Amino acid sequence: MNWNIRTCIGTFLAGLLLAICFSPGARTVLDLPEHKTLVVGESSAIKLSIPKQFKDKIQMQVAKPSRSVFATPYESPVLINRNSSGYEIVALKPGKVDVNLKLLGYIPLKSMAVEAIPPRRVVVGGHSIGVLLQSNGIMVVGFAPMISSDGAKMCPARDEGVEIGDVILSVNGRTINSENDLARIIDINKDKSLSLKIKRKEDVINVPVKPYYCAETRRYRIGLYVRDGVVGVGTLTFWEPGNKQFAALGHIIIDADTRQGIDVMQGKIVSASVQTVKPGKPGRPGEKIGVFNNDGAINGNIVSNTDCGIFGYTKSDLTNPLYEYAMEVGYAHQVKTGPAKICTVINGEDIESFDISIEKVYPGRQGGKGMLLKVTDPRLLNTTGGIIQGMSGSPIIQNNRIIGAVTHVFLNDPQRGYGIFIDNLLSEMSIMDYVS
Repeated sequence: MNWNIRTCIGTFLAGLLLAICFSPGARTVLDLPEHKTLVVGESSAIKLSIPKQFKDKIQMQVAKPSRSVFATPYESPVLINRNSSGYEIVALKPGKVDVNLKLLGYIPLKSMAVEAIPPRRVVVGGHSIGVLLQSNGIMVVGFAPMISSDGAKMCPARDEGVEIGDVILSVNGRTINSENDLARIIDINKDKSLSLKIKRKEDVINVPVKPYYCAETRRYRIGLYVRDGVVGVGTLTFWEPGNKQFAALGHIIIDADTRQGIDVMQGKIVSASVQTVKPGKPGRPGEKIGVFNNDGAINGNIVSNTDCGIFGYTKSDLTNPLYEYAMEVGYAHQVKTGPAKICTVINGEDIESFDISIEKVYPGRQGGKGMLLKVTDPRLLNTTGGIIQGMSGSPIIQNNRIIGAVTHVFLNDPQRGYGIFIDNLLSEMSIMDYVS
């Protein structure tokens, strides 16, 4: 009997707990975010759809740090105000704090980390740039079988385990920066065994390879196609006036054959002039075709090539004729669906502004796909068909804030593509600043 009573009571309490958890009021509490970011001066409404009799029993308060009586008075970076619909959090100064929602002042219901960040301004990009990137070592992009003296096909490097995508860092202890460096060492050693120091993803290994005489080219070879860098046209996203840092492209530069990111040894950006545009069509991406101008206004060094784009420093100040002053940054939590603009070049070096629409926002998504974009500007659609190669990095402007950059195009729908949040770019830039 007692067992049956306990079972009934347990079942009743479990059912009551489930009912509470799935009630609309409880869901508004449970669905509150774990983390919230606010710009200093910005406020955020926290609506609690709970019965009136419970509203006065639930308090939202800042979790104050423990301190001694000798410590200076604690000033929270945020202020919490109660209103008719719930609460309002106001960012007062930069800092991080935990905000707790409690029942009757001591029963914890929800904890939320709130970060107040300072407002920031940058110079809007849109400039067409030429990118010249030299890799750290030379990348294996293919195999080149050769004909031996007896007419047999052979490929020494492949036979010893060298793979496409491997990066040759040195040979016999000598650093390799170009195809010519490798050819010279092979010519000097002829048929002597070579020790190749290779980077394969995150591992570094040594591979012994013996060159063989190629009757066709009359030289000793190891049977590899290699590449030491890339050259292309892209778009500058923004420029930081305080330290002359720049961000561009919005995505990593990869090798066209191996589809692997290039580890930067050195690289630079220069001004580029768009000479013609190849419009994009479903199934066939378009592209900007331009020429580099080494004497132009843009001249900078690339420091890093990351998933969020390329970053570095310019040698001189940059301006954007469309925006006389530096523009305020708009962070991911401030991005909304609706109209926006992008800045890019489709003729010569003239930066122009074009209309787009932000169709969806994915605040937590990485990989340069935080916003779903659609080109709506009739002139841009008529000229380019939508988003094309060379447009990557074009800054996105919404509500007089720079919020990110164009990164990808849909192969079967050139009018649509993705954009990256400026939060990601600034995060990579801060890492670069720390390392440098």
